[in-house]
Amino acid sequence: MERVRRGRALPGAGGAGAAGGRPAVVRPCGAGPAEGRRDAHRHASNTARGGARRNPLKFFGAGRPIRGPPVRRSVEPHSDSRGDDVPHTQVAAPVPPSGDGTGRFPLSSQQELWCAGEQSGSFGPRFTVTKALRITGPVDVAALQGALDDVVARHEVLRTVIVRDARPPYQEVHPPSRVPLHVRDLPPAEGQDRELMAQHLLAETESVVLPVEDLPLLRAFLTRFDDRDAVLGLASHHTAADGWSLQLINRDLATCYAARTRGAEPELPQLRQYREYTQWQSENAAGASAAENLAYWRKRLDGAPFFTLPTDRPIPPEHTEPYVAHTFRFDTATMDAVSALGRAARCSRFMVMLAAFSVLARRIGGVDDPVVNTIVHGRGRPEYQDTVGPFLNFLALRTDLADAGTFRELLLATRTTCLEAYRHEVPIQWVEQAVPSLMAPMADPRNCDFIFGFSESLAASPGAGDPFLISESTVPVAKRESVTEQIPGGAAWNMGVTASGEVSGTLQFNPEEFDAGTAAGWVEAYRSIVLGVLADPDRDWRTL
Repeated sequence: MERVRRGRALPGAGGAGAAGGRPAVVRPCGAGPAEGRRDAHRHASNTARGGARRNPLKFFGAGRPIRGPPVRRSVEPHSDSRGDDVPHTQVAAPVPPSGDGTGRFPLSSQQELWCAGEQSGSFGPRFTVTKALRITGPVDVAALQGALDDVVARHEVLRTVIVRDARPPYQEVHPPSRVPLHVRDLPPAEGQDRELMAQHLLAETESVVLPVEDLPLLRAFLTRFDDRDAVLGLASHHTAADGWSLQLINRDLATCYAARTRGAEPELPQLRQYREYTQWQSENAAGASAAENLAYWRKRLDGAPFFTLPTDRPIPPEHTEPYVAHTFRFDTATMDAVSALGRAARCSRFMVMLAAFSVLARRIGGVDDPVVNTIVHGRGRPEYQDTVGPFLNFLALRTDLADAGTFRELLLATRTTCLEAYRHEVPIQWVEQAVPSLMAPMADPRNCDFIFGFSESLAASPGAGDPFLISESTVPVAKRESVTEQIPGGAAWNMGVTASGEVSGTLQFNPEEFDAGTAAGWVEAYRSIVLGVLADPDRDWRTL
């Protein structure tokens, strides 16, 4: 059976596209939102099945090539980019001593979870989080190089190594080092669609190889269509960053870039480092509050399994096909209506969208109280809002639909579920150990592990203007049907609010497990539920 070929890292020609017009598969685990926990989770799942741990991270499709005129490339590490004419806007502090004076620090629960999984997954060179930015206006490459280095100096986790073969494992902070910045010129052929080229560049960025031991854990790829039109790809390793972190990196990069071009100092908020978060987490892991939180989850989830998706075919021990995604959108008007419904019920948009999904989960699984495994940003403490690092956690949210008559009542019940879960949040692996029934469905190869995610954009400070602006205009390159992500097993339902207020969504799955029509049917059913709710939130949810 033919293996899916790996994509090639930038810089260089794009990798060969997958045969037969398949969506290109470009990286593991994106922020979006189906992130880090799944590798270790799948280890437990396959142990329950009595089989070998399958590792879909082994197989990747290639980013589709950009077709056009011969490419004139110049790979520029910019070793001289911090010239005398470019001010040093960030001065890195020395590597901090830990309690034993070594610069070594304990791991967070998120890092410990990855250490429990396969190193070829969570610590593999394709376990990355990426984005691409379309930049209008001239780009000062020297200032960009300096700003990238400023970001690494500011955020210690981007220059931190997790030492896994020690007992116990630990993280070690290293001094700042230069960020590899690769620059190439790619003038389009006459009539060539630049937006489509930007999509291909996003796919290429997502196919980047980033060894976890190769510091700093940040890469940048600048492709210039001409002097005023470029795409900047950013990639970090998932052991150092999550989706929220990538927005922080984008914000800090833009701020430092603007400061360097003006010859000024960047105005950035004070921050705590990720090692400080791990210390706080360690100190609170064995306290009375931790025991109280676990008692809550034992009672709340007693005997309940995770909601899973029924597959069209048994899950194979090892995937040979790339993951694909069914994409969908909710327009701004729809999301404005979701916001209005949420405000009326004192609910977030996430709560509205989760309540609607619970209706779909009940329809799929036939259970009145489905436990939906959801991604949360894990930044409940405000002092870590500006900290780059892997904070993502998962909440097992169980709402009893049978107790609600109308959707509005279901929404209020979902609000209660979420608020209680937020108050009692602990690392998901603690919950899974405390409530073994959650993992029981994974023993059946016809049940697919599932994660639901909805993410808001990082808000700008009042009066700060566009926090992500580089040059005259900066717009994220949005994903399309032909560009998807690789995830470490299972299926992921991801939705994210865009800068325009729309929601861009994907249902990621492996075609060896699901037919495309199955995924499309679930998405359309969900859309119908959401629109029905907005038309009449006081109707019986069973009629949606």
